Amino acid sequence: MKGKMKRIAAILLTAAMTISATACGGGGNSKNADAGDRTVIYYAASYVTAQVRDAYLEMVKTYNEGQGMKDGVYVQMTENSGAISGLDSALRSNYMYDVLQLQDDEYKSLAIQGGNYFVALDEYLTDEVKTAMNWDAIPENLINRFRMNTTANEGNIYLAGEGTDLLAFPNGSNPQVLFYNKAILEQCGINVISVPEAELESYNSENGASLKPHGYAEYKEAPFADAISGKNEAGEFVYKVFNECIAMNWEELRCVARAMQRQYGYEYGYMSEWWFNYGFSVGGDCVGWNGEIGEYELTISDKQANYLALTDITVNGRDYSKGEVLLYEDKSFLNSNESEKQALSGKIYALPSQYDAILEFNRLGVPTSKEADKGVKGYGVAPSTTANRTARFTSGSDCPLLVEDFIQTESFKGILGDALGMAMPAQYREYVGGSTYTNGGTEYLKVIGETYDGAVYTGDLHYEGDTAIVGEAATESEAAGLFIPANTKNQNYDEAVKFASWVAGPEGQAILAKGNTQVPNQTTYGLGEYATAEERTIPNMWAGAYLAQKADIGDYTYFTSLTWITEWSQTFNSDVREGKMTLTDFIAAKKSVADTGLKGMNIRIIGR
Repeated sequence: MKGKMKRIAAILLTAAMTISATACGGGGNSKNADAGDRTVIYYAASYVTAQVRDAYLEMVKTYNEGQGMKDGVYVQMTENSGAISGLDSALRSNYMYDVLQLQDDEYKSLAIQGGNYFVALDEYLTDEVKTAMNWDAIPENLINRFRMNTTANEGNIYLAGEGTDLLAFPNGSNPQVLFYNKAILEQCGINVISVPEAELESYNSENGASLKPHGYAEYKEAPFADAISGKNEAGEFVYKVFNECIAMNWEELRCVARAMQRQYGYEYGYMSEWWFNYGFSVGGDCVGWNGEIGEYELTISDKQANYLALTDITVNGRDYSKGEVLLYEDKSFLNSNESEKQALSGKIYALPSQYDAILEFNRLGVPTSKEADKGVKGYGVAPSTTANRTARFTSGSDCPLLVEDFIQTESFKGILGDALGMAMPAQYREYVGGSTYTNGGTEYLKVIGETYDGAVYTGDLHYEGDTAIVGEAATESEAAGLFIPANTKNQNYDEAVKFASWVAGPEGQAILAKGNTQVPNQTTYGLGEYATAEERTIPNMWAGAYLAQKADIGDYTYFTSLTWITEWSQTFNSDVREGKMTLTDFIAAKKSVADTGLKGMNIRIIGR
């Protein structure tokens, strides 16, 4: 939930269009002498900041000197430091650029205005092209965000998402990650490790370790050799371990953040402007499709359970694999059709509702002296406003944990140096026996190996059958797409696709990833060579690549405008987050306002 158009703009040199000559010949209609007999393709690249300019120049140069020779294509790039202005009129006829790079929150309004502004690319996706692009390694949800029909249906609704026309090839993504200050964690006696959950068993076996699948945990006995012990918030000597490759659950996050305050004097332990990882983890965003009425609605008032698939199932016509969380639309279908839900008894597991998720997130920033909702006090471990979040985090003396965009990595690295770490935002995860206990009215994290109520706390994940009760490790992300404008002067569609598909393929993505501002769209490369390359800015770029697999669009990217958000977001981001208005009172005052605004949005996103 956010109240601004574009976060990327915060770190750009300028948001104005800048046309500059490049090593590839610059923009314009004149044919470059280096092209020879090849077809010249003009490429308008947006958001080419100083930080990534060299990578873009190398990418175009590499294509022209390599694959472009085979394709008979020569590319001339015009770089723009920000968004490209005037496209609503420029795309109507004789547009000079053959390939156009746009952000995922920019193109829908253009697609609706022009009808035929963009070439549908599905017919160009031959088996040969897919193989060259390593298409199957690109996350489906990243592809689907660039799918949209540019002609409305009989109900004057534009369909987008699954099964609609592909309007662009995805060009990397910029997911939200959890940045942390390594120096602060070490000062607090926390052992930092980096072991992905899938590798934990083999790591323990090879190293004689006894680590459990937690993002943050406290152990009674040393879980690995040379672990350092220290006092926890309850005054016990324990081994505190932070694993940057596994998400903390909700309880672990609030407890470690609170310990930063109570034990070590930091004003806050955690900051985030966005709640997406909370909502996505259990089922959805703050907006969801209500199949009963055939409309989108604000969902944060929904107190009905979300669901996790315990086995492979089909719900409302959609197939789910074991361990997947049902989309909001499909869980709503079950909650409205009791017989359908009963038929899945033992095959689904109830998760927190959208209301539960937003309340948990909001309590982080509401002071302990105020109510987040009636009878529910805030945790007070985060500031209620995140206006100065970057300064708070990079100061190294205020707050050690911050959810922010991957694109900030280089900027933060320049300030914090080797103290900068990257990890996973909080995720819904259940453990046998729960995660916390209360003593004297104060909540504490359970210590693995300690006895509570006559039972030793093992720290094991809660399983139902052979399915772990774990929500999605999903955050919001921004992404760029490579579009082929339909109304170009030369209409060199085939040649434009050759270049655009190469950029979105393994070689192009590997070059652009050098800018360290985006995760490559290729999952195998992102989790492999990219994540482990020595030139990466910080060691755990793996976290960003992992999160990019399930990252999704946020509420501000669903439709063509933010008008449905503007009437209520300011109240939420001020009064509600500050504890001046309870969540229930906010819902009573603003849900109908949001729902009315949603009626004016004429896009239906299939699968979201």
